[in-house]
Amino acid sequence: MLPQFQKIDANADHSFYVEHMKFHHFPNPLLFHPDIEIMLVIKGTGTRFVGESVEHFSSGDLVMIGENVPHVWYSDEKVSKDDGDLNTEIIFVLFKKEIFGDQFWGLPESKSILKLINRSQRGIKVLGESREKIAMLMKAISKSQGLKRITLLLSILEIITLGKDYQFLNSPIVQQTINERDSNRLNKVYKYVNNNYYNDITLENVSEIASLSTQAFCRYFKKRTNKTFIRFLNEIRIAHARRKLIEDDLSVASICYTCGYSNVSYFIKQFKNISGFTPLNYKKKYGEYIYLN
Repeated sequence: MLPQFQKIDANADHSFYVEHMKFHHFPNPLLFHPDIEIMLVIKGTGTRFVGESVEHFSSGDLVMIGENVPHVWYSDEKVSKDDGDLNTEIIFVLFKKEIFGDQFWGLPESKSILKLINRSQRGIKVLGESREKIAMLMKAISKSQGLKRITLLLSILEIITLGKDYQFLNSPIVQQTINERDSNRLNKVYKYVNNNYYNDITLENVSEIASLSTQAFCRYFKKRTNKTFIRFLNEIRIAHARRKLIEDDLSVASICYTCGYSNVSYFIKQFKNISGFTPLNYKKKYGEYIYLN
């Protein structure tokens, strides 16, 4: 499946696109589009890719993504296999900077919002009180009509800007452009690794999937993602390990082996390198918070 350029047209009654959706699990083509996106996950769990970022997501996840930044959500395997229930619910807003006009962006009052929009090229994860306030506004905007939609969108952007309760998902490094012609390889690799992270995955495996030699694949992957494939593989495995630490009553060793590692010491080293915590400290710090929220 090709990474898809997604063209979203607002209808005649609206200048930007808002959708509230419920479905079984996330469809998973790698997407990019010229719209700025704000996505709220009301219900669902899985792995989120935004630019070079790989993280586990759960209910309440709220991100802002700049124009033409490649992104994709993969639902957890247990969710994807259950076709009986609508396990995933999201609200997303897609808008272009141009809808407000050049004169608006020339106003001193709008400078901070313009700065936020430019920074969204790095991907922004909204946290804390700002996330709670915006979640309410996202539900309101999905039901609103007329000028109210514009005022709600500006309120959402203002809360992110003034609250500063957010973190960047990517480094300031300029993201490589993903295009429809050559990105089929990247999408195949993402899907393969996410579906097989618990197995033994080698460079030879993924190079064959990408139809490249091992050396050519390593160069291609680093150029497109700003990271080595081994780093990428570890990030996916650690994202799943984080979820298991919070949701499953398993020992660190058990999680190590179920996430594709054969050595506990190496697993702990990679976990700390990527998350900043040891597995046990991560569970202690975030376990109670996630259950309460």
